[in-house]
Amino acid sequence: MSQPEPPTIASDGLPARPTGAWVHDKKYYLERYLSIFTRGVGPKWNGKLSYVDLFSGPGRSIIRQTAEEVEGSPFVALNCEFAKYVFVDVPDVIDSLQVRLGRHAKLPHVSLIRGDCNEVIDAVRAAAPADHLTLAFVDPTGLQIRFRTIQRLVQDRKVDLLMTIQFGMGIRMNLRQYSQSESNALTSFMGNDSWRTDVEDGGSPSLIGHRILSRYMAQLRQLGYETVQNREIAVRSDQNNLLLYFIVLASRHPRGQDFWRKITQIGPSGQRHLNW
Repeated sequence: MSQPEPPTIASDGLPARPTGAWVHDKKYYLERYLSIFTRGVGPKWNGKLSYVDLFSGPGRSIIRQTAEEVEGSPFVALNCEFAKYVFVDVPDVIDSLQVRLGRHAKLPHVSLIRGDCNEVIDAVRAAAPADHLTLAFVDPTGLQIRFRTIQRLVQDRKVDLLMTIQFGMGIRMNLRQYSQSESNALTSFMGNDSWRTDVEDGGSPSLIGHRILSRYMAQLRQLGYETVQNREIAVRSDQNNLLLYFIVLASRHPRGQDFWRKITQIGPSGQRHLNW
């Protein structure tokens, strides 16, 4: 039996999340969107903004190839003006984040929730004030987020969703395994097994995967959300340019969609994208 890999330890002596260099791209878009979101709608909402991070991580990542340490999403969010922060992850991860937060000036505005977000979603809702506009960052490493959890999170609330959808390792590369199993992560992720129709229609794993992705987007629209068509940001591995995941903004308000268009006009490399 193979032994589990030892935890990755950062320079502060605490566990960190191992990742690839692509984490810089994700951080780039997260920083830009949180900044424009808080500055753009904060005054209208009298500062009543909440940030929810369902897979917060321990607050620091380490790039495997270079050992470079990168600030995690909780600290990116703490650099922006939210009235409430809710960080969710499994107990040992939140324990590390809590130590890293130390005596942070915004600690009185932070709620730390230990557990699988799918199981503690009602506690998340209780921690995020119902009268706030909430931005939820949903960044799993695979297909751990269940669609019913998304439904519960946004029920009767004003919530925008900034999501990473794990297309490569999460959907495309595991299609055969999912197809051979009655109960699987893809069915929980979608909230149903309608994706089997996309598999039966045939084609390459990539083509099938894009059909499933389109189906997921359609399900978000059924919840009243719109995504910015052709502005799903593709994040690729730095070694073989393999498509890993898409970053998607889902908002019920046109202003959120407009913010996303603005912050995606210029990519991390400085290249300007066409104004689709």
